Amino acid sequence: MLLADLRAEVAHYARKMYESQLVRATQGNLSARDPASQLICITPSGADYQLLTAEDIIVLDEQGTIIEGKWKPSVETPLHTFILSQRRDINCVMHSHALYTSAFGVAYQPLPMILQESAACLGGDVPIVPYQESGTQAFAELVAQTLGDGPAVIWGNHGAMVVGANLALTFSIAHALEDTAHIYTIARQIGTPVPIPADEVAKLHKHWLESYRQVALDKPVATG
Repeated sequence: MLLADLRAEVAHYARKMYESQLVRATQGNLSARDPASQLICITPSGADYQLLTAEDIIVLDEQGTIIEGKWKPSVETPLHTFILSQRRDINCVMHSHALYTSAFGVAYQPLPMILQESAACLGGDVPIVPYQESGTQAFAELVAQTLGDGPAVIWGNHGAMVVGANLALTFSIAHALEDTAHIYTIARQIGTPVPIPADEVAKLHKHWLESYRQVALDKPVATG
């Protein structure tokens, strides 16, 4: 089987997305690029996340042509391939439907940096992509423009997307995004949330890029 290890890892993290409620039912999608071949492994359309195995993951080329796989790839394939083509610094794209993050997309409120750990990996307020029908090239370009060189965007009236150098980091960033949205919502009920100053966020993010990210990249990721 082509790219068996990477396909198993994508299936593993897709199951983790479901187990941690970043997605529900058949929502969301996940992809990872193999740096050596530049081929992309992506979740199938309408898949039951709890049952996903390596054999269910589709292998595509950079243009979205199926190289190997028995299912139809995610309807968001144009988004994944375009984002990966525009961002050579990352290898993974995760689209989630986490509840609190999605609420910020309904309110069209960018997510401020209120937590030290989240500020370190997110690097700044998370912007909102205006609503547009997804699954199209036009939407992919709109998301890429809003994302810029950042790690995350929230989709208006839909969900969110995070990107990362590998699957472990991408999964962590998705949780940092949801944790921030959740805690901000709770804090609003208590009082007025106080964001971390922008210069401190920049310092935290710089440290994360130079330190924690390199450590994560050097370590193998368990898929058991």
